[in-house]
Amino acid sequence: MATILNGVMTMLTDHWFWGAVTLACLTWYSTITIYVAIKGARDIQNMLRRFSDSQEQETHGLKS
Repeated sequence: MATILNGVMTMLTDHWFWGAVTLACLTWYSTITIYVAIKGARDIQNMLRRFSDSQEQETHGLKS
């Protein structure tokens, strides 16, 4: 683990441009991943809610 951290620190100090590009890409990718996960969870929640509502309407429609 210490070897990996030393390698990262060497990259950031010796190759600062590529270190900054790498960190920017990781930040962007993480942000997009979290955003898509949250939006996807909301979409699934809405889909299940609509499905449940339509099932209730069909059940009430058949009993009447």
